[in-house]
Amino acid sequence: MKKIILVCSIILLSVSSLLAQKGDFAPDNQSNFMDRVYFGGGMGLSGGSWGTSVSVSPIVGYMVSSRVSVGVGATYQYYKYKDAFYDYSDNRYGGSLFARVNLIRQVFGYAEYSFLNYSINGDTNNRATVYRLPVGLGFSQNIGPRSSFNMVAAYDMLYQNNGPYASPWVFTFFFSI
Repeated sequence: MKKIILVCSIILLSVSSLLAQKGDFAPDNQSNFMDRVYFGGGMGLSGGSWGTSVSVSPIVGYMVSSRVSVGVGATYQYYKYKDAFYDYSDNRYGGSLFARVNLIRQVFGYAEYSFLNYSINGDTNNRATVYRLPVGLGFSQNIGPRSSFNMVAAYDMLYQNNGPYASPWVFTFFFSI
């Protein structure tokens, strides 16, 4: 049973973002505003004997051209950790601005500026905000006229080893619909 929970947690974390870049769709001069707007988001769920983590991250994007897309996002995370000595829960929230530039057919550049507000050591009256600037490359494989499977590998240019993130590397796998 623990192996099933572990596998499900890994899958849910791997598919933690669901951006809705519209597959093969390319805006042109005839495209209206709503043709260029897309919605999406991400969610994650993991748990085990250590605790629980739940996250929700909706986004709204706009295709400026057939090569450039920009957007905004929000993030909410619930985190609970419990062991024999420590019982900690936190409500984390944040936001982001992102840009995506299609370099060649299936490869794109990606940059995001984001923040996450979290409590320090479980003290809900003592909160901090961490800022991130992941910059990297992505690969997109179309699986339909308005959907694709995407992978992004990025490096957080603002990383400091004193926040909730364990590494400056950000790896994301997501489906676009």
